[in-house]
Amino acid sequence: MQYLLHLNQEKAYGQIPVTGPNGKVQYIVRGNLDNPNHTVYLYNIQNQEIGRLFFDGAGLIESFSIDVVNHSLVSVKKVNSKLTNLFFVTRLNYLVTGSIKKGTYTFRSGLKNVASVKTIIGHSGVDLVCEILRPEDIPFILLISVLFTQWHVTPLRLPTFPPIGRFSTEPN
Repeated sequence: MQYLLHLNQEKAYGQIPVTGPNGKVQYIVRGNLDNPNHTVYLYNIQNQEIGRLFFDGAGLIESFSIDVVNHSLVSVKKVNSKLTNLFFVTRLNYLVTGSIKKGTYTFRSGLKNVASVKTIIGHSGVDLVCEILRPEDIPFILLISVLFTQWHVTPLRLPTFPPIGRFSTEPN
Protein backbone atom coordinates (compact mmCIF):
# COMPACT_ATOMS: atom_id res chain seq x y z
CA MET A 1 0.00 0.00 0.00
CA GLN A 2 1.37 3.37 -0.97
CA TYR A 3 0.94 6.51 1.13
CA LEU A 4 1.96 10.04 0.18
CA LEU A 5 2.84 12.81 2.63
CA HIS A 6 3.24 16.26 1.12
CA LEU A 7 5.33 18.59 3.28
CA ASN A 8 4.79 21.93 1.59
CA GLN A 9 5.80 25.55 2.10
CA GLU A 10 2.23 26.80 2.01
CA LYS A 11 0.55 28.55 4.94
CA ALA A 12 -1.24 25.41 6.23
CA TYR A 13 1.22 24.93 9.07
CA GLY A 14 0.79 22.20 11.64
CA GLN A 15 -1.26 19.82 9.49
CA ILE A 16 -0.08 17.40 6.81
CA PRO A 17 -2.59 15.31 4.86
CA VAL A 18 -1.62 11.69 4.15
CA THR A 19 -3.04 10.36 0.90
CA GLY A 20 -3.75 6.63 0.78
CA PRO A 21 -3.66 4.09 -2.04
CA ASN A 22 -7.08 5.23 -3.30
CA GLY A 23 -5.85 8.83 -3.78
CA LYS A 24 -7.96 10.22 -0.92
CA VAL A 25 -6.80 11.66 2.39
CA GLN A 26 -6.82 8.88 5.01
CA TYR A 27 -4.70 10.36 7.81
CA ILE A 28 -3.54 13.74 9.05
CA VAL A 29 -0.21 14.40 10.74
CA ARG A 30 -0.33 17.31 13.19
CA GLY A 31 2.28 18.98 15.26
CA ASN A 32 5.22 21.29 15.04
CA LEU A 33 7.79 19.75 12.74
CA ASP A 34 10.49 22.40 13.09
CA ASN A 35 11.81 20.94 16.35
CA PRO A 36 12.33 17.22 17.11
CA ASN A 37 11.50 17.85 20.79
CA HIS A 38 7.85 18.52 19.98
CA THR A 39 5.15 15.85 19.80
CA VAL A 40 3.82 14.81 16.38
CA TYR A 41 0.31 13.30 16.22
CA LEU A 42 -1.37 11.03 13.67
CA TYR A 43 -5.16 11.33 13.28
CA ASN A 44 -7.64 9.54 11.05
CA ILE A 45 -10.14 11.50 8.96
CA GLN A 46 -12.74 11.21 11.75
CA ASN A 47 -10.34 13.31 13.90
CA GLN A 48 -9.51 10.40 16.22
CA GLU A 49 -5.93 10.10 17.41
CA ILE A 50 -4.18 7.01 16.03
CA GLY A 51 -0.75 7.60 17.56
CA ARG A 52 1.92 10.07 18.60
CA LEU A 53 5.67 10.39 18.40
CA PHE A 54 7.62 12.18 21.12
CA PHE A 55 11.16 12.68 22.38
CA ASP A 56 12.24 10.17 25.02
CA GLY A 57 14.94 11.82 27.11
CA ALA A 58 15.01 9.09 29.75
CA GLY A 59 18.13 7.22 28.61
CA LEU A 60 21.71 8.02 27.72
CA ILE A 61 21.05 7.40 24.03
CA GLU A 62 18.73 9.90 22.38
CA SER A 63 15.60 8.09 21.28
CA PHE A 64 12.01 8.76 20.32
CA SER A 65 8.92 6.86 21.40
CA ILE A 66 5.81 6.07 19.42
CA ASP A 67 2.55 5.48 21.24
CA VAL A 68 -0.11 3.93 18.99
CA VAL A 69 -3.64 3.16 20.21
CA ASN A 70 -4.02 -0.52 21.22
CA HIS A 71 -0.29 -1.23 20.89
CA SER A 72 2.62 -1.25 23.30
CA LEU A 73 5.13 1.63 23.31
CA VAL A 74 7.72 1.47 20.51
CA SER A 75 11.08 3.29 20.47
CA VAL A 76 13.31 4.46 17.64
CA LYS A 77 17.00 4.23 18.56
CA LYS A 78 20.16 4.99 16.63
CA VAL A 79 22.65 2.12 16.45
CA ASN A 80 25.99 3.69 17.36
CA SER A 81 28.54 2.78 14.72
CA LYS A 82 31.01 4.89 12.76
CA LEU A 83 30.66 2.67 9.71
CA THR A 84 26.87 2.61 9.42
CA ASN A 85 23.88 4.87 9.81
CA LEU A 86 21.34 2.38 11.22
CA PHE A 87 18.22 2.84 13.29
CA PHE A 88 16.36 0.18 15.24
CA VAL A 89 12.63 0.16 16.00
CA THR A 90 12.07 -1.73 19.26
CA ARG A 91 9.14 -4.12 19.86
CA LEU A 92 8.62 -4.36 16.09
CA ASN A 93 12.28 -5.42 15.68
CA TYR A 94 12.74 -3.41 12.49
CA LEU A 95 16.12 -2.27 11.29
CA VAL A 96 16.11 0.89 9.18
CA THR A 97 18.74 0.76 6.44
CA GLY A 98 19.57 3.00 3.52
CA SER A 99 20.39 6.67 3.39
CA ILE A 100 18.13 8.78 5.57
CA LYS A 101 20.08 11.87 4.52
CA LYS A 102 19.46 11.13 0.84
CA GLY A 103 15.84 10.25 1.60
CA THR A 104 15.71 6.62 0.53
CA TYR A 105 15.50 4.02 3.28
CA THR A 106 13.95 0.64 4.04
CA PHE A 107 12.43 -0.93 7.13
CA ARG A 108 13.54 -4.57 7.44
CA SER A 109 12.47 -7.47 9.61
CA GLY A 110 15.41 -9.84 9.24
CA LEU A 111 16.04 -10.15 5.51
CA LYS A 112 12.48 -9.20 4.53
CA ASN A 113 11.52 -5.64 3.58
CA VAL A 114 8.36 -4.48 5.37
CA ALA A 115 8.30 -0.86 4.17
CA SER A 116 10.27 1.61 2.10
CA VAL A 117 10.31 5.40 2.01
CA LYS A 118 11.45 7.64 -0.81
CA THR A 119 11.81 11.41 -0.48
CA ILE A 120 11.11 13.53 -3.54
CA ILE A 121 11.88 17.25 -3.52
CA GLY A 122 9.39 19.12 -5.67
CA HIS A 123 8.70 22.75 -6.53
CA SER A 124 6.41 23.34 -3.55
CA GLY A 125 8.08 21.20 -0.88
CA VAL A 126 8.98 17.62 -0.03
CA ASP A 127 6.93 14.51 -0.84
CA LEU A 128 7.38 11.29 1.11
CA VAL A 129 6.28 8.17 -0.73
CA CYS A 130 5.81 5.36 1.80
CA GLU A 131 5.31 1.83 0.50
CA ILE A 132 3.99 -0.19 3.47
CA LEU A 133 3.27 -3.93 3.19
CA ARG A 134 1.40 -4.61 6.46
CA PRO A 135 -1.62 -2.49 7.54
CA GLU A 136 -0.65 -2.68 11.24
CA ASP A 137 2.66 -0.90 10.45
CA ILE A 138 1.07 2.16 8.85
CA PRO A 139 1.04 4.48 11.93
CA PHE A 140 4.61 3.56 12.88
CA ILE A 141 6.09 4.01 9.41
CA LEU A 142 4.27 7.31 8.81
CA LEU A 143 5.40 8.82 12.14
CA ILE A 144 8.99 7.57 11.80
CA SER A 145 9.28 8.91 8.25
CA VAL A 146 8.13 12.36 9.46
CA LEU A 147 10.75 12.18 12.23
CA PHE A 148 13.57 11.29 9.82
CA THR A 149 12.47 14.00 7.40
CA GLN A 150 12.54 16.73 10.03
CA TRP A 151 16.06 15.61 10.95
CA HIS A 152 17.54 15.74 7.47
CA VAL A 153 15.40 17.57 4.92
CA THR A 154 14.53 21.24 4.87
CA PRO A 155 12.41 22.30 1.91
CA LEU A 156 14.19 25.03 -0.02
CA ARG A 157 12.51 28.30 -0.88
CA LEU A 158 13.84 29.07 -4.33
CA PRO A 159 13.71 32.55 -5.88
CA THR A 160 11.37 33.28 -8.76
CA PHE A 161 13.22 34.72 -11.74
CA PRO A 162 11.72 37.01 -14.39
CA PRO A 163 11.02 35.48 -17.81
CA ILE A 164 14.16 34.98 -19.89
CA GLY A 165 12.74 36.90 -22.86
CA ARG A 166 13.00 40.21 -20.96
CA PHE A 167 16.81 40.24 -21.00
CA SER A 168 18.81 41.38 -23.98
CA THR A 169 22.21 40.07 -25.04
CA GLU A 170 22.87 43.13 -27.27
CA PRO A 171 25.74 45.30 -26.01
CA ASN A 172 24.04 48.53 -27.29
